[in-house]
Amino acid sequence: MSANGCEVLVIGEGLSGIVAAANAAIQGSRVTLVSKGPGNFVLGPTGVDVEGLDQAKLSMPAVDVAAGLDFFVDLTASAACAYSGGKDERGLVPTILGTFQEVSVAPRSLWHADPRHLSKVAIVGIANLPSFDSKFLAERFAHHSAEMGLKTSFRSEIISLPHNPKHALTGLEIANHIDRDETYRPALANAIRAVVRDAELVILPGILGVKATDADSVCIEEEVGCAVCELATLPPSVPGLRLLQRLERRLSELHVEVYSGFAVQKLCIEDDHCVAVELETPGRPRRIHADAVILACGRFAQFLDVSSGADHQYPANMFACGSLLAQSDPRHRNGISILTGYQAGLLASQQGVQYAGR
Repeated sequence: MSANGCEVLVIGEGLSGIVAAANAAIQGSRVTLVSKGPGNFVLGPTGVDVEGLDQAKLSMPAVDVAAGLDFFVDLTASAACAYSGGKDERGLVPTILGTFQEVSVAPRSLWHADPRHLSKVAIVGIANLPSFDSKFLAERFAHHSAEMGLKTSFRSEIISLPHNPKHALTGLEIANHIDRDETYRPALANAIRAVVRDAELVILPGILGVKATDADSVCIEEEVGCAVCELATLPPSVPGLRLLQRLERRLSELHVEVYSGFAVQKLCIEDDHCVAVELETPGRPRRIHADAVILACGRFAQFLDVSSGADHQYPANMFACGSLLAQSDPRHRNGISILTGYQAGLLASQQGVQYAGR
């Protein structure tokens, strides 16, 4: 295998591409991932729902839903950005719209924010952070909780940040302070702790550092004195960027080569096999050879006509996943990405070994 070759090549760094690359690598394949940039999931990681999902629309052999979701939960745990849940579990998680969403899997902090298991919740807003209205959220959560017959109470609090800036803030600006200044998080935790009182859970905007890990989350909960949940605000989403960075780091640990920022300008097809792709790199295109190729590049890939959808005939060693496969209910989008990425990684690793042996 040359420096410009691999056994499995993944095109696209959305949720399906990352899961596919991770699974192929864990199966023992040498994997390369190429992309123009991250997928839409970084705009705000939400829950994963597979309830009522019609697998017939996925245009691939039957996916083991339980195994696929378990793989994703294990992957995020190993990347220190843990999710909770599974195929036969149902959680109720808060959203930035002040509603609750039923999910099968969700970020651990959201999973622990199920109002059915709580009695008192504090919604803590930040002075000069306009994208998170704690009063509005407390009112909406209380309304929807009451509609479900729950007695969970929600109250709004506002705190000022260390150094008390007077200009309008973004979640990313606060997160960068936390990442760069080791005194910032303890000061923030002190401000939050002052308004916690008897709350079992604090809901915050997504601000707790792009570089934060699960260990950092545990630390801030200990400093605050109760469970802490983050809600993604307007893009750029801090929790989304954090998830991307942690998963990229995990791919690196799995020895996946990642080329980000370069578009694929050509698929090289020979004898019903995609033998290589050409990247749009400075100077001249770079060719990467592969034994199997996974398309996880979305429905708008300019280098491949996918207008025929599920009936499109791909080369024998090419596997599609994610939104290339089917239109779906938005609530199933993340679930489809994870399950089809998991399956594509498994199939491509098997095909790559068979094709390389010819």
